[in-house]
Amino acid sequence: MQLVCSSVVLETLGSDFDDYVYLPAVGTRGGILLAWKSREVAITDPLFTTNALSAKVSTASGVGTPWWLTVVYGPQLDDDKVAFLQELRDIRDECPGPWMLCGDFNLIYRDEDKNNGTSTAA
Repeated sequence: MQLVCSSVVLETLGSDFDDYVYLPAVGTRGGILLAWKSREVAITDPLFTTNALSAKVSTASGVGTPWWLTVVYGPQLDDDKVAFLQELRDIRDECPGPWMLCGDFNLIYRDEDKNNGTSTAA
C-alpha cells in the first residue's frame, strides 16, 4: 500500500495496536508496516531506507535494554541485491547495540531452495 491510515491498521490488527509507522509501497514492491501496542512498548528513532524500516524498541516502562528492530522487504531483481546487502550494513552502523533483523529478504542460500526450479547463478 502506498498510503496506510489509522482505519486500515484498526481494521487489520484491531484496537490494541494503537500506533504505527510504515514504509510505503513503490509500484508493485511491498511496503512495510510496523505497528505496536504503546502501553507495552515504545518505538523511537525510526529510520526509513529503500528496502527497510528500522526503529529502537524499549518497554513502555523504560525497564530493560533498548534494542533495534529492522524489518525488510528485499528487492526482487538480482541487480539490486548487492545494493540491498550494503543497505543492511549501513543500517547496522546506524543502529548500535542489540539488533533484530526480519522480513522478506528475497534471497536464497542454495539453488535447491528455489521453489520454481530456475536459477540465475552461474
